[in-house]
Amino acid sequence: MSERRVTAATRRAKQMMMGGLVFGQVVGLTVIGLGLAIGGGDAALTAALGFASVLIFYSIGQALEVVASELEPMQGLGLVLVSYAVRVIGIAAGLWAILSHPSVAPHIRDGWLVLSVAGTVIAWVTGVVFVASRQRVPVYDTEYEPPADS
Repeated sequence: MSERRVTAATRRAKQMMMGGLVFGQVVGLTVIGLGLAIGGGDAALTAALGFASVLIFYSIGQALEVVASELEPMQGLGLVLVSYAVRVIGIAAGLWAILSHPSVAPHIRDGWLVLSVAGTVIAWVTGVVFVASRQRVPVYDTEYEPPADS
């Protein structure tokens, strides 16, 4: 069996995914904890639902970007775009079904849902940007050449 070589693009995509995952989890779990402490069980449940939906959306998306980075450009783009549409529709439908369920609906606290979703999204994107800003990308990074002596 031949050894599979991981490209630099795949390595960078995995690093960005981990950055988003860590930042997103820190903020999402913090919001859930605050919801429990300030708003009680209903607020924590609502925050957990928002946090989980964002985590699922971005985790699947970033994982597919790792796969897409190994494909031909058009195939990778197609995979990412199709997965985006499926994730938006699937997660929105699932969240709508859960939030409108008669046994769950009375316990939903809108403010905590918005706070957990917005906080987790902002944290995830910040984590990805934070990691990406520290990566060395050979196409953008040029070797330093000192000025020529005149």
